[in-house]
Amino acid sequence: MHALVFHGNLQYAEIPKGEISRVIEKSYFPTIRELLKSEIPFALNITGFSLQFLPQELINTIKEGIESGLIEITGTAYTHAILPLLPLDRVEAQVVRDRTLKEEIFEVSPKGFWLPELAYDPIIPAILKDCGYEEVFIDGEALLFSNHLNSEIKPIKPLYPHLIKAQRGEGLVYLNYLWGLRELRKALKLTFGGKVTLKAVKTINAIPVWVAVNTIAMLGVGGFPLMSVKKAAKWLRGMDNVLLYGTDIEFFGYRDLAGYTLEVRKIVELIEELNTDIIFPSKLKHSGRKLYLRTSSWAPDKSLNIWTKDEGNRRLNTLSYELNGENAFLAENSDARGWEPLAERRLDAFKAIYNAWRDEE
Repeated sequence: MHALVFHGNLQYAEIPKGEISRVIEKSYFPTIRELLKSEIPFALNITGFSLQFLPQELINTIKEGIESGLIEITGTAYTHAILPLLPLDRVEAQVVRDRTLKEEIFEVSPKGFWLPELAYDPIIPAILKDCGYEEVFIDGEALLFSNHLNSEIKPIKPLYPHLIKAQRGEGLVYLNYLWGLRELRKALKLTFGGKVTLKAVKTINAIPVWVAVNTIAMLGVGGFPLMSVKKAAKWLRGMDNVLLYGTDIEFFGYRDLAGYTLEVRKIVELIEELNTDIIFPSKLKHSGRKLYLRTSSWAPDKSLNIWTKDEGNRRLNTLSYELNGENAFLAENSDARGWEPLAERRLDAFKAIYNAWRDEE
């Protein structure tokens, strides 16, 4: 058995705001429709803020998928905020706003919560449980590194550094890609199936998102060099009770990955090649493991550095820390602090901070 999660965020750091309607047309509509047509169940995670941009036709399609038992709605932070960087009252505000909107629009109460950028700390599960959540999606690889809690003493090294270099176009790209595939297959051996129980301020069941599994599926579906649907299926065969895909819906039909754009029909082919049953993530079995997860994200080094170390990010984090009200949500949007944010995305947060400051005056 396998499961699927498609994460949608129309505040995406690298996508211009003027492209939002095209993202919906090229990615959201065809991907969701094809999965429903193929009767493949999947979890759909769209930020509450993004829902305002969805045409009513798409909202109706999603509601039909829910009613037919093919779509499981998950919760997340309203504006895709990096929750470990926020005061606790703002964490709760982000969680509650998103959940309330989904209950109003889709008439369901999500039970699973998708952490933006899978950024986590051990107090977040308590807030999620207080807000009615039963499960949380986490970075599986961060679990593997959580036996040592101080990254200053023992820094985390990425499991597939050459693949990261190849994706960035660094060095001898093809050679890095070849080495990266070897590293990726080695990392796959570290994964395990099933949910875990997290030791946290309040214990909660967690669904690991394994980057190795996800990347292999993407490389196969995208038809990358030396990869294909059949080869990806061969590598993944035997990996049971895991998320087969768990990341951005925008990679299907709209946003390229190192020059390759994924096609949803190919993921249908991968499922057929694996000869596997697809179930909702909530239906995955428990592994019996009870583990501690360190403060982390799904960045290659599992840290929060991407959203904290840059001077602009530090300024945004400092200025937005004590904000409240509607402008606070926009100021907290992670995609103003993203991996490679566009200026207009970053300016949205600075403008929200300024407006909040003026309102307080």
